[in-house]
Amino acid sequence: MTRQPSHMDDRYTTSEKYVTLRGVAADARRRLSEVDWNYLQCGTGDEVTLRANIAAFDRYLFEAPLFTGVSNPTTATAVLGQELSFPAFVAPFGGGETVFHPDGHLALGRAAQSVGIGQMVPVAAAHSLEEVAQASTAASVFQMTFVGDEGAVLAMIHRAKAAGYRWICVTYSPIRQWRERMMEDRFTNRRDQGPANFGPDTSDPAMLRELLDFTQPRWTWEQAARVIAQSPLPCMIKGVMSVRDAKNALDAGAKALYVSNYGARTIDRTPTPVDMLPLVRDAVGPDIPIILDSGIRRGSDIATALALGANAVALGRVLALGLAADGENGVRRTLELLQREFWTTLGHLGCSSPAELTRDVLVGL
Repeated sequence: MTRQPSHMDDRYTTSEKYVTLRGVAADARRRLSEVDWNYLQCGTGDEVTLRANIAAFDRYLFEAPLFTGVSNPTTATAVLGQELSFPAFVAPFGGGETVFHPDGHLALGRAAQSVGIGQMVPVAAAHSLEEVAQASTAASVFQMTFVGDEGAVLAMIHRAKAAGYRWICVTYSPIRQWRERMMEDRFTNRRDQGPANFGPDTSDPAMLRELLDFTQPRWTWEQAARVIAQSPLPCMIKGVMSVRDAKNALDAGAKALYVSNYGARTIDRTPTPVDMLPLVRDAVGPDIPIILDSGIRRGSDIATALALGANAVALGRVLALGLAADGENGVRRTLELLQREFWTTLGHLGCSSPAELTRDVLVGL
């Protein structure tokens, strides 16, 4: 699945529609209405955490050494048993992705396959988990919330396994979010059919009704552990933002951790994932796979995340911008630009591969 040209700088060209990530974002902004742009960009409350997610990366500075002899590093790596052209997955964002392009996760998966990275697919995607899996070989992780009937959750996990997914990403959503930009815009999904306006082809209408019904009892760690023990697929737990939850997740049977505050879209005034990452890594040791998202906008951000202890990142808003700008082609180009910048960062840091990114490349750490 990995794909990397013999020399990454051979790909610099002005023949592409987009030559920078700023160009992708500018085109997405032109194409989206104000309401849809706010849906993409919003966080919760005063959006303190939304701003902090991005600003946190600016606090980590690189120490670029001289005379390292590294001129053409590889960006390839293996994460969660998957060979990746660079350490990234499509993040499992959904419930509104067809606002940006009608193909939604179908386009995201095809672009991910063309570049050589993995895809995480949410239960709230506009297309069924089978449709997304059939669209590309990138779809390897299925995200679902543990809520409602345990038997129904296990049935969904078996359905994901039958479709070819290799991992389950477990999330937890105890109560509705307070997103004021969406409230002011009175934003609703543009798909007017099906439960909760998620569309007729959604992964599981019954489960989505439960996810969106916040009167449903939320699970305990004991329930999560019981289902994980019966799961035919290994589980990672998303939303780990403390050493306590990291240890609870592993005790419950998780085989990987996903450090995330959901792009600051669930609750405001929480820590940033990139700041919590070193604490989680130190607590669980070197062998537990860790994925990180929230605040990643550049290839250099990916390098920072790996230096602080992540094995890979998940890309959300930055790929939604590509999707809005030019569908599958916009996502593919966004991924190429991120990979190129990551490659450049590796070379300047004297690292021949992602495995060589450690805290030593960061000033003062």
